[in-house]
Amino acid sequence: MVPKGWVKVSLDQLAEVRTGVAKGKTGLKDPITVPYLRVANVQDGRIDLSEIKEIEIEREKLERYSLKYGDVLMNEGGDFDKLGRGDVWLNQIEPCLHQNHVFAVRPQQEKLNSFYLAALAASYYGKKYFLSCAKRSTNLASINSSQIKEFPVLVPPISEQQEIVQILSTWDQAISATEKLLGNSQQQKKALMQQLLTGKKRLLDENGVRFSEKWRIFCLADIAEMNSGGTPKSSVAEYYDGGIPWVSITDMTNHGKWISTTERTLTSLGVENSSARLYPKNTILYAMYASIGECSIAKVEVTSSQAILGIRPKDCLHYEFLYFYLCSLKDRIKLQGQQGTQSNLNAGMVKDFKINLPNLKEQQAISNVLNICDEEILVLQKKLDCLKQEKKALMQQLLTGKKRVKVAA
Repeated sequence: MVPKGWVKVSLDQLAEVRTGVAKGKTGLKDPITVPYLRVANVQDGRIDLSEIKEIEIEREKLERYSLKYGDVLMNEGGDFDKLGRGDVWLNQIEPCLHQNHVFAVRPQQEKLNSFYLAALAASYYGKKYFLSCAKRSTNLASINSSQIKEFPVLVPPISEQQEIVQILSTWDQAISATEKLLGNSQQQKKALMQQLLTGKKRLLDENGVRFSEKWRIFCLADIAEMNSGGTPKSSVAEYYDGGIPWVSITDMTNHGKWISTTERTLTSLGVENSSARLYPKNTILYAMYASIGECSIAKVEVTSSQAILGIRPKDCLHYEFLYFYLCSLKDRIKLQGQQGTQSNLNAGMVKDFKINLPNLKEQQAISNVLNICDEEILVLQKKLDCLKQEKKALMQQLLTGKKRVKVAA
């Protein structure tokens, strides 16, 4: 049902859907090299300008293919959740072209507000339409220019569109500010880890005296016991659903620092008939395959797959200090994998990790400081998630007319 005073029309009645330039053309007359946007630059409702490529085009065609202020950029394909999600071009780079897999929708501004259209395309209403007509494969989907032209746009009067855009802009500003705070907190924690975990910055003990005892270098194998897990035969139903948490890489990426529940569980029979073994509470779980370098802590007794190393610190090593130390190595470990130095880890490699270790009290003091950082980050992340969910719900109300806004006379 169309709200009173609104109309529903196909997008091509209110906007021009423009295709971009194709890469790789040769024999161009009077070519000019110009920046252009690829699919990678138009992602999840945002325009990412961190890496811009260039393309050659004939000078006489520059005007035809250049983006203009107010163009709404939409991808031809992508993840189901991101399909059709665009953003408004604000002439951040001038001139700038767009790839033929990125559409530029140019609204008639007196009838259709660019920011309103971008919000509508990104809303549940827009997502539902694009998925209904998209060509799908696995987790990806694609749409063509005809389907964008046929997008049934719900159009309130232009003054109401502008008011809706203003309301959503307020939420966007709150989200942006929270994202900035979150990013700053994450960077501050990273810098603090570099200082504290190397002894460059020393803390005060419970008596207010700065720690001064010399740190000692150990091989991780000398101060912790470790072994990888295992996977019982999936064909034996009696090995599964027994309540013993079985940690996978997915569980680690989903839960983060602390793991107490898992997607799958094992029975005692499953543990006995596989290389999986029980890890006690506070075992460090370290990913050796796929998401190498990811790290979690077992909050309860768990088992794990063979892709995960269970590390049990000895009395001289505080488990949270080890967790933060391994987290500090993550970027370096991942970079090695990306460069092909070593795509996976193994227990032998981890056992050879060198760790510079203060006494136990200083380890605990360092862990306490970094835990406070984690708590601040968690609060900001929850606030950000809440703001995004509230905006999403508000969009569903405002962009379908279920909730009307007051427009000044």
